[in-house]
Amino acid sequence: MPSEDLKQHVQDIIQLLGEEAEKKINAEELEAELEKFLDYGVPMDQAKKTLLKKFGGLESIARSSERCVLSGLEANQRQVKVLAQVIAINPKEVTIRGEPRQIFYGILGDESGTMPFTAWDDPQVNKGDVIEIVNAYTKEWQGAVQLNMSERSHIEKKDKSALPKEAFQPKKSQIQELRSGIGSVEINAVILEIDTREVVVDDKKKQVFSGVIGDKTGKIQFTAWNDFSLKKDETYNISCAFVKSWKGLPQLSFDDQATVKKEKDQTISPKDVPIPMIALSDIVEVSGRFDVRISGTVIDILAGSGFILRCPECNRMLFDGTCKIHGDQEGVPDLRIKCIVDDGNGSVNAIIDRVLSEKILDKTLKDFKSLDPVSLQHIIVNTLFARPITLRGNAITDSFGTTFLVQDATLINEDVNQIASDLEQEMEGLE
Repeated sequence: MPSEDLKQHVQDIIQLLGEEAEKKINAEELEAELEKFLDYGVPMDQAKKTLLKKFGGLESIARSSERCVLSGLEANQRQVKVLAQVIAINPKEVTIRGEPRQIFYGILGDESGTMPFTAWDDPQVNKGDVIEIVNAYTKEWQGAVQLNMSERSHIEKKDKSALPKEAFQPKKSQIQELRSGIGSVEINAVILEIDTREVVVDDKKKQVFSGVIGDKTGKIQFTAWNDFSLKKDETYNISCAFVKSWKGLPQLSFDDQATVKKEKDQTISPKDVPIPMIALSDIVEVSGRFDVRISGTVIDILAGSGFILRCPECNRMLFDGTCKIHGDQEGVPDLRIKCIVDDGNGSVNAIIDRVLSEKILDKTLKDFKSLDPVSLQHIIVNTLFARPITLRGNAITDSFGTTFLVQDATLINEDVNQIASDLEQEMEGLE
């Protein structure tokens, strides 16, 4: 390892030990001890934790920080100490500075609520463990606070009695309240769609069940990792489930730790499940919504609208006949509309696919292939710009923000003269 990198790790240790340590500890001797560990094949994070423990660093960090409950954490906090249960944990392969690396992500829960976490090294914990985490930090990710654990963090398993009983009790919720990262919830819902598929887990095939469930507040997609004999149109009480993000949408997941009971009385009918109208300001604040309606005015037509060519391999849009993944391609013709919809309190980017674009513009893809880009843009602008519109679809949230994938659209025809007359009368009434 380059000496500059080694010196930086030494400075990290001294910083964690505190100001007094800087006066007492010889940096060169500490560097020599650290290098000796590495020569014996000890991983860097373990070597640093061993030296911290030797000089009392972990104990001083633990004493200097008070425990925080998850609901009280805010973004960009340092030296965070929490006591929580691991509700879910999964490995993930990422690329950091061009190098592949495995990280771990999941959900923590305590008596105050739940929070997503990321560990940049293997925390060596399992689902259900109660752990104390010292010297973690928080960040904001996709509009929510997330706890991060680095090599400077100290993780210690605790007995379950260390947490209050309330931490293990599922919270009764409605679907409209569910957000990515929430764990241990209880809901009553009706199965609207269900399908099975096979996945490979630990080199073994496993059957999972997925679909859509709903209650009187809306719908959400779900995945059941056990066979609970779920049947379409039946109502169930699902307890100890958790919510994670899947392709930008919140998804309810439940496994062998969950309790699933069929309701004796059909308390919710599929007809009771609405397609709620959501204000755009609320759509932007939450991490995705499944099958909802929004309403606003089209305030801009974005680049990339109209006739396009897609890569036959990955379906990405081609630029000058080239896919950024698969190189030169003979593209597949397609049509789409990208626009910004605003309701006065918030706005989203909406994407309308070929079938719906043909319906709205009252022309087919074949018609548009013969038009030049300027004429096509003129048709789209004249049809949509400054028009009130109601959309139904999915609000997808990712690192780029919120995008509304449109499944249905209705242009609202307003009588401009009548609106002007009504406004004039209102103004006269104010005089």
